[in-house]
Amino acid sequence: MEWRVVYVKSKAEKKVAERLEQKGFEVFCPLQMQVRQWSDRKKKVYVPYFSSYVFVKLTEKQRLSVLQTPGVVNFVFWLHKPVVITHAEMAEVQAFFSTYKTEELKVEAIKTGDVVRVNQGVFKTRKGVVFQQTTKNVSLYIEQLGVMLKVVIPKAQIEKS
Repeated sequence: MEWRVVYVKSKAEKKVAERLEQKGFEVFCPLQMQVRQWSDRKKKVYVPYFSSYVFVKLTEKQRLSVLQTPGVVNFVFWLHKPVVITHAEMAEVQAFFSTYKTEELKVEAIKTGDVVRVNQGVFKTRKGVVFQQTTKNVSLYIEQLGVMLKVVIPKAQIEKS
């Protein structure tokens, strides 16, 4: 048996996970609590950390059964092969989510205007303001010696400050 990643319809992660569990599959879909504001009230809701993805433990013969589950779109593929997650990797992910309370974790996207800190390279420890970004890089304004420098840095080298 191996862990696979299933791509599901938008906002159907919890329902798909429930349906797969009813079919007897071991499923992993970590949830985080968020407070949502409606016009008349606030409500606590649980939303998945991985939007549109559910992890499923299965054998090769069980693939069709998973694909026939309502809400499942397809398996996630990389280089024309289904993504397989090793047992060790999955154990680490599960341990991480069981160690921390969901309220303590936040997955925050970096947006234009955010102040970030560079954690690698020539500008290590410097702070800058994001003014543009691509899928791999961000453009920052960094003040150095009283002058604003425009710098393009890989996203992996920055963190929100």
